[in-house]
Amino acid sequence: MSRKNLNSRLYFVFLCFILFFSFLVVRLLYVQVVKSKQFRKLASQQHRIFTEIEPERGVIFDRKLKPLALNTVSYSVFATNEATAEDLGKNRLGQILQLDENVINAKLNLGKNFIWLKRKIGPELSAKIKDLNITGIGQLRENKRFYPDGQLGCHVIGFTDIDNRGLEGLELYCDSYLAGIKGWRLAHRDAKRRELFCWGYKTILPTDGYNVILTIDSVIQNIVERHVRKAAQRYKVDSASAIVINPNNGEILALYNYPDYDLNNFGEYGPQVYKNLAIANIFEPGSSFKFITAAAALEENKAGPEDRFDCEKGSYPIGGRILHDYRPYGELTFREVIEHSSNIGVCKIAQLLGAETLYSYIRDFGFGDILGIDLPGEVKGIIRPPAQWSRVSISSVPMGQEVAVTPLQLITAMSAIANDGILFKPKIIRFIQHKDGQIVKSFPVQEIRRVISPENAKVLKDILSGVVEQGTGKRAKLKDYSAAGKTGTAQKPNPAGGYYDRKYVSTFVGFVPVDRPRIAILVVLDDPHPQYFGGTVCAPVFRKIATETMRYLQIPQGPLEQEGE
Repeated sequence: MSRKNLNSRLYFVFLCFILFFSFLVVRLLYVQVVKSKQFRKLASQQHRIFTEIEPERGVIFDRKLKPLALNTVSYSVFATNEATAEDLGKNRLGQILQLDENVINAKLNLGKNFIWLKRKIGPELSAKIKDLNITGIGQLRENKRFYPDGQLGCHVIGFTDIDNRGLEGLELYCDSYLAGIKGWRLAHRDAKRRELFCWGYKTILPTDGYNVILTIDSVIQNIVERHVRKAAQRYKVDSASAIVINPNNGEILALYNYPDYDLNNFGEYGPQVYKNLAIANIFEPGSSFKFITAAAALEENKAGPEDRFDCEKGSYPIGGRILHDYRPYGELTFREVIEHSSNIGVCKIAQLLGAETLYSYIRDFGFGDILGIDLPGEVKGIIRPPAQWSRVSISSVPMGQEVAVTPLQLITAMSAIANDGILFKPKIIRFIQHKDGQIVKSFPVQEIRRVISPENAKVLKDILSGVVEQGTGKRAKLKDYSAAGKTGTAQKPNPAGGYYDRKYVSTFVGFVPVDRPRIAILVVLDDPHPQYFGGTVCAPVFRKIATETMRYLQIPQGPLEQEGE
């Protein structure tokens, strides 16, 4: 071989070597400089374990510190890429977890290093799986939300999802307080993915959630639910709502909607059942709204208890239509107009007031506004200004037509009569508390405004007591306590226009006792049948709830000389 050819080959080999070396240098720079962060992250992921530490969700208590929502220990089962379908099938894991084997195999075939098989199982089931000792199957201890009373207060309390995030009710509204803050732990592991306890690790402990203490009394809540559920089933209603409130400060002692649901198994119910009808449902209140007109007339000095009104023998032409009473009346006093719930009498009282004045009082009593209760989903209702009224509105609005209100608005307005004229903001949370007992946030009593003078409120209380003593609400009369209130039987509006012939919303709203009211109660039944008058179907429920609640609160009979609990 000539020297020239040899030199050419040497040059070629040297050039290849230079190119290869240059490639290695470039590759090294690429790995060490350009991709250094990525590979450091990958190495860290391979040798470090980053674990989130779940905080304990706060407890929801009733006013006497009875837990309504708390946490229990549960275990979540997972599989790593070491698990095989053969081992799982041989050990009957699917049968224990009540999972279809095809579902498990499909999850294993996703090619992921980590998959959940089932979240939040009980300790007994967890022990059975642990005894199987299947390679690639592990468990993590987690908290599971538990509601010890099942359906009690379901629309107030609400529920959480599988990760303990609030979805409904107070679980949603107070989620930022209840949830707490997650902690974390950073540790190292060996090539077999075993944690190295001898190696230093970092930990930040979680911050547990705060507790929420409600104004709800679980005993009164139970009383309400039992009687309203029984009435709802007896009269085959579409739905029902009931509220018990302390009229002197706006604290809600019980709030219930029918149909209800089991908080521990909420997934078995349709989402329509979750709606809190007491604050999110609107309806025409009918005659239970008439006390607003009466309050306005007294406050404006347009009529007194003994002033007389011609009720036209039950037929009164106004605005191009004939207004009727359920029974024909001649002359009635102002007091008797309310006691017997005369549509014509109330219309004539409203005509003395005028549309603008009546509308002003309706708004002052809280209708058409958000009252601001600490629950999600509250609505305003519908109150149209007089500029949008028709010729017949002056006869419709005073008797609870052409308006739409929520149960919460109606009971809050009646409470203002009971407490001698103050409209209070309804409240359902007393305070939010740290686990060591320190109060994080309090929810003080809030006066919205005075709506009627104490003197006129007392006159109206006396008139409303007549509704129970000798008027349409006689079935609300208690044996041991005086009571006052107003019945309502309103035809349901037809979306196609007008009203249904045989569909009604029946109500009774009132308070006990008359001289110094301690509780106000509202009962609403939607489309009861075959009976449907508010004084027939709702007033007895009011009486039963009031009787048991007053006995439970140990309120003395007759004139009150001292405060009960």
